[in-house]
Amino acid sequence: MHVSAERQRVITGAVSQVNAHLDALSAQFVSRRALLELVMLGLISREHVLLIGPPGTGKSAAVQAIAASVDAVSFEYLIGRFTEPSELFGALDLAALKDGQVKPVTQGMLPEADIAFLDEIFLGSTAILNSLLKILNERTYRRGQYSMKTPLISCVAASNAMPEDTLLAAFADRFLLTMFVDPVGEHELPELLRSGWAAAGQPAPIAPIGKAVIAELHEAALAIDLSGVHEAYAHIVRKIRLTGVTLSDRKIVKGQKLIAAAALLRGATAAGPEDLWPITYLVQSKAQQEEARETLAAELKHSFNPVLADSLGHATYGPTAHAAHLADQATALLESRPALVTDPLHEIWLVRLETMLTRIDAAFDAKNLPQQLRAIRGSLETVLEAHSNGATAKDAAPEAVSAETA
Repeated sequence: MHVSAERQRVITGAVSQVNAHLDALSAQFVSRRALLELVMLGLISREHVLLIGPPGTGKSAAVQAIAASVDAVSFEYLIGRFTEPSELFGALDLAALKDGQVKPVTQGMLPEADIAFLDEIFLGSTAILNSLLKILNERTYRRGQYSMKTPLISCVAASNAMPEDTLLAAFADRFLLTMFVDPVGEHELPELLRSGWAAAGQPAPIAPIGKAVIAELHEAALAIDLSGVHEAYAHIVRKIRLTGVTLSDRKIVKGQKLIAAAALLRGATAAGPEDLWPITYLVQSKAQQEEARETLAAELKHSFNPVLADSLGHATYGPTAHAAHLADQATALLESRPALVTDPLHEIWLVRLETMLTRIDAAFDAKNLPQQLRAIRGSLETVLEAHSNGATAKDAAPEAVSAETA
């Protein structure tokens, strides 16, 4: 489909706005850019996201931040064993009930929300989950004879673990994207501590992104040409299914929306092999996601996306994605250099530089080092060598003075 120059300018501006928005949000959370990207991908695709991980990994805080940063109506609730449907969908309108009408008061409740965040989703009762199914699948809320269309763009749900109950697993399948959230890695602990302490104060306000921008990108994604990837996508689905992963027909058809959105955010009008990586998030088992990344290493090795780089990196073991991720981390680390050499944090910073250098060398040998990492690796070595030479000179000075004194 031909896109006019003016239309393309609008789309490009919207993509840039989303990228800047993700940058601002991720600055408040250590190692959670991928999660934020995936929620944004869900919003643009108008699909639902499931986050699985232990308590205290920042799932709720990150989702709350992105929901608050979109100029849309949001609804949030922590579901418990004894949560009543009225707590999510609204209590009955007593005035209407006197007239013999069953009508809930939905103002401020889930049926009127653009974005919903439901924590501990699998603790919901059968009545809650049945009503949610209708909203998730058809964007319709029904109670008895009462029915209304809901404006829901995306529902983000969270839980500590995937359910073992087959009925709950069938409900979970309605969430197209699934991410398993782990605690922050050891090499990022110092940054987590600094960020956490800074967050104890008032976090910097983030200009909200308009709901219209999300809608614009959704419409543009629906116009992406997918004809060039249908065969490759089908091959990947077949390959994953051979490993024992269950992917429903509904899920793989809807998965095309993620591929289209990825291509759009890459700046393309047609999807290519580099946009197939979201398929990893269709898999709803942590072990099977890991296996899918290994199984699809060849098919996804050329994956690329400048806006969704972190979620792409989580989805594939491809060298291009891995190199881009390491390059971004190394660049940020070099830019965080303490102003004074005498600052106690300077020694910690040097240790982190050494760790980053080790990570790069472990991932790529010298002959296969991607160009984007070569220069950055050289910068790391230069800083560490300069420090080593400076330390050697300082160590030698006292010995020279002692010799002269003697």
